[in-house]
Amino acid sequence: MTDRSFIRLKFVASYEVRGSAAKAGSSAEVWSRTLAQAYLVVSICALMAYPWLSPPGRDVAFLIVAWGTLLPVMLTLRHTPRADRAPWWLLWSALALGGLTSSIRRWPGLGDDIPQFLPVLGTVANALLLAAALAVVIRRGRNDIGGLIDTTIVSLALGGLLWNVIILPRLEAGGQSLSAKASLFATVVLLSGVFGALARLLETGSEHVRALRVLMAALALNLAGVVLIAAWNEPGARLAAQMMFLAAYICLGMFGIDTTAAKLATPSSPPLDSLGPRRLIYLGTALAAVPLWAGGRVLLGHPVDGLFLAVCGAVMAPLVMLRIGRLAAERNRTEEALRYLAAHDPLTGALNRREFTSRLAAELREPNDCALVFFDLNGFKEINDRLGHPAGDRLLIEVARRVLDCVRENDFVGRFGGDEFLVLFRNAGQPEMQHLCARIRDVLSEPFVHDGDTLMIGVSMGAVLSEAGHRDPCVVEELIRKADEAMYGVKRPQPTIDDVDHGRALPHPAGP
Repeated sequence: MTDRSFIRLKFVASYEVRGSAAKAGSSAEVWSRTLAQAYLVVSICALMAYPWLSPPGRDVAFLIVAWGTLLPVMLTLRHTPRADRAPWWLLWSALALGGLTSSIRRWPGLGDDIPQFLPVLGTVANALLLAAALAVVIRRGRNDIGGLIDTTIVSLALGGLLWNVIILPRLEAGGQSLSAKASLFATVVLLSGVFGALARLLETGSEHVRALRVLMAALALNLAGVVLIAAWNEPGARLAAQMMFLAAYICLGMFGIDTTAAKLATPSSPPLDSLGPRRLIYLGTALAAVPLWAGGRVLLGHPVDGLFLAVCGAVMAPLVMLRIGRLAAERNRTEEALRYLAAHDPLTGALNRREFTSRLAAELREPNDCALVFFDLNGFKEINDRLGHPAGDRLLIEVARRVLDCVRENDFVGRFGGDEFLVLFRNAGQPEMQHLCARIRDVLSEPFVHDGDTLMIGVSMGAVLSEAGHRDPCVVEELIRKADEAMYGVKRPQPTIDDVDHGRALPHPAGP
């Protein structure tokens, strides 16, 4: 057998092994999806048959759906990258605890022995579900924190009104304990807040994510079931609530196997975050709704839930403070960016002419010597004509970068216009001025490279010294004129474009 034949056989064998592994992986994935789809079919059938089943049959159907939801979520969890598994782990934990709570509640005699723990288990399960939804909100909406805060405030206010207007009066009439009320209140308010945050993601999303709608449907069904059981503790209401819980489980299972759910791990494009009149009206109404409702009840002689008011204040205040803090930080960043743009040349990043002359005027009022250097580039027009304006821009950027790197930290570099630059050496006498001018010449004498062309430029430089005891602080333009005249006084033919063996590549111009 020749070496070539051996290599060909080895390639075919390795290809067959990889093909078998791929087929095995594909078969496993198809099998997993088939099981998940079978669960959904069984769950939907159980939901449709639920009203006509006997009480034991309803318990069995509910537990099958509740525990079966773990299957599609676990299958999705296995195929999710480790860095993106947090929402699915939280969802799986919520479903497992919810299934355990449902089993204890329906196991003959077991729920009667520990009735005080069942509301707590249910609240923890709902909290884990909310944490899973919140993890989705944080990952997907990290570019829209302000909008999420606004929507959450409005949703919390609506949830609070739902609690006080509909749920709480019926709980008091039924003689519910304080712990049961507190557990249910936390569930209703938190469900409302997270639902609002998900609605914001749906509203501002640039692409359709089906899994987000499914998750919102699960939360809405869960909230509706909680309200039904709490407010109307009647056989018909309990049946409707149980069916809503079943539908919520099915939606969570569908969310677990939905292929678009992976998109929720990546942030959406940032929307425009502006507090316009309409949004301000919404926020103001939401913040005023609870105090107005409480004040109205007091005026009418009705009792007010003090715990509710305290919790609402404790939740709303940090959100409002966070929103104001983010707006203030954003304003500071915007002002800083505007100040930078107003003071710097947009191409090179050096100070613009107006800012440089302003700083020069301020320096001339100080009791220190300073030196002003004016220089331009010899042969710059020829480079523009030969290689084009993009090459000229890259050359100006590199010139400014080299000069900025070689001067001292407290010195100023400005672009006067075209290929003309100014450098202000602060606290500098004649020796320092000569040394710094030599450094500038050295860094600009090194070659430049543009698309394989290596370039050399010449520099004409004029410098004037301004001594603190012999100057008029109001002659800024006069000092610049003298430096300009000094530059033209030494101007002479210098090398423009030469080929050399080494150089440094020019950077690309910054985008607008």
